[in-house]
Amino acid sequence: MSQSHPTQSALTPEQRDTFARDGVLRLPGVLPADLVERARAAVLRPLERIGLWRDGAWRLDALPRPVWPSNGPSAGKTIGNKHPELAALMEAPAIRVPVDELLEGREIDRRIYPRPQVLFTLPNADQWMLTSGWHTDAPRLASRRPAGVQVFAFLDQVAPRGGGTLAIAGSHRLLGDGRFMTAKQVHREIGHEPFIRQLWAKAPIPWADDAELPSGAVENLPLRVVELTGGPGDAWLMDLRTLHAGAPNASDRPRLMVTYRFVRRDVAREIGEGMGWIKAAVTDGG
Repeated sequence: MSQSHPTQSALTPEQRDTFARDGVLRLPGVLPADLVERARAAVLRPLERIGLWRDGAWRLDALPRPVWPSNGPSAGKTIGNKHPELAALMEAPAIRVPVDELLEGREIDRRIYPRPQVLFTLPNADQWMLTSGWHTDAPRLASRRPAGVQVFAFLDQVAPRGGGTLAIAGSHRLLGDGRFMTAKQVHREIGHEPFIRQLWAKAPIPWADDAELPSGAVENLPLRVVELTGGPGDAWLMDLRTLHAGAPNASDRPRLMVTYRFVRRDVAREIGEGMGWIKAAVTDGG
């Protein structure tokens, strides 16, 4: 069921321009502290049961240290995603108002992504690396309409090189020429481009902590790799067409985040038909 949210703009013109250009936007301190704390407590309770959290501190020696690409215990199995505190965080007006604004007030379809997801990565690398696995969570649509917006909310501090998701700012604007394209098709279409080819190297690329992340261009469209970092109460918004990838955690504390993908209801059928999940509608040409 849709909820009523304030109608005033939550984003400045500069923020809207940034999102239109980059496909990612950081909203520092946007989340209410009480909702963040409740969501964090709900996530920490199952981690306390397995010994990773005790007496208000991380106890990372409770389990064997994972090695990238392993993130450690499965967030879905160990923590679970059915906590009402997570849903409440993603339905807070502080999030829903800017999301609804970017989606032009369209209704949300929750069949593909029914609930928020916990993102949890234990420290798993001595040296941070650029990795492969670049993908999108929604196809390019023949109608050229955006599929939706993904929210990343921080429940704990995620420092640079601390496992935060990587996104290629500007990549949501690639291949917007009216073709339906899956993530694999996007990969095949632009995989030969030098900037993309270096990111999709088969072997991880060691990257110094003080080195700038890669930037480049595809067909004169400026692109740059952005690391989604922040602290409790911060959030990032990302266009679902944006290329992104997981990253190792070379810090001394786990990555603890929540994400949810808001899919526009008016494009759900187009997505389902293009992906072959549902049969295409048959129309009478007469």
